[in-house]
Amino acid sequence: MITRNMKISTMLDEYPQTLEVLVDASPHFKKLQNKFLRRTLAHRVTVEQAASVGGVELNALLTRLNDSIGKTYEKPATEMELAHAEPGKEAGQFSRVILESVSAGKASILDVRPMIGAGSDPLKVILKTVRDLGDGYVLHLINSFEPIPLYSVLGERGFDHETRNVNGVWHVYFVKRVAGAVFEPTSEGLPVSSAGVETISGIQEDVIELDVRGLAPPEPMMRILEKLSEVGERTLLLVHHHREPMMLYEKLKERGYSAVTNKINENYYKVLIRRMGT
Repeated sequence: MITRNMKISTMLDEYPQTLEVLVDASPHFKKLQNKFLRRTLAHRVTVEQAASVGGVELNALLTRLNDSIGKTYEKPATEMELAHAEPGKEAGQFSRVILESVSAGKASILDVRPMIGAGSDPLKVILKTVRDLGDGYVLHLINSFEPIPLYSVLGERGFDHETRNVNGVWHVYFVKRVAGAVFEPTSEGLPVSSAGVETISGIQEDVIELDVRGLAPPEPMMRILEKLSEVGERTLLLVHHHREPMMLYEKLKERGYSAVTNKINENYYKVLIRRMGT
């Protein structure tokens, strides 16, 4: 199936007939008929980004593209459909805290898939968004994979989360803990608030990035260890690596640091490093 995150180049290579659908949908796509421009532009642009450029409604375009290859496109659940999903459905149920915020329109939606598709790291945008959240608001993060390292990062900032996977799209709701709140299960077994721990202060605010992809051993480890001197109580080190640095973990532990690694693909890992106890 053709998805919003698929690269135009991949789509055209696998399903050449979709070029006609694009051209018919918007005159902006006529340039893709030029093979040179297609090689230059298509590998950097996702279907979602192309729809935005062409002024075409994304779900309508995805429906037409999938129809052309004999597939059925299922439109993702809307915000309210997701929040009010019935028990037993894939979306599951939400805690009342999140459900009440979503129902009241107090959900700040951040879809990071276009950023990741463009090769950008969304962490700084996410951290700024949670800092700017208004009272009673939740952050609704939408991603193409489960952002497991982010749970601990925002957890240290005083946020709990609930995660749903809907049609392969990850929806994560982050809600600020209320100091002194008590964990009380609802009649459905969901928490009124999963709080109970006071908001942590004095945690990391800055993110230092280091890209060691393509470097030969032992250069990646040497550069990471050298960079540790810049990691303090209010700082995170985000390392972009071409493989999981198994030998690094013990070195970090010896120096008083911990790491969480997230595999993006076979040749790309993100390693989030922080000082222990912060």
